[in-house]
Amino acid sequence: MAFDPQPDEWLANWSEDGVDISVPLATFPELTAAEADGTSGDIRKIVWAIAHELWQVWLGTPAVDRPGKMTFRRNTVVDGDTGNWIETYDFTFVLVPTGTEVAPE
Repeated sequence: MAFDPQPDEWLANWSEDGVDISVPLATFPELTAAEADGTSGDIRKIVWAIAHELWQVWLGTPAVDRPGKMTFRRNTVVDGDTGNWIETYDFTFVLVPTGTEVAPE
């Protein structure tokens, strides 16, 4: 098999109608409706839940089926003073030099 760039291969039930994109809340198991609420939610939780889900999909994708010009990395360390986890996600994209466009595979 080879890399499949279709968004719904990476985010379950992704859809778009030419104006809006839509992804069901259930696509992000780490995110609740309250956390995703547009007026009282938490953008940090939303961004983390999206990054976390993409990371899980990345891990579940065989290396030969991953894109060559987009990579994900994650690093998790424990803060020795607080015991909190510190998670870093690194998304890398190869762009074409004539504009801000993702390079074709």
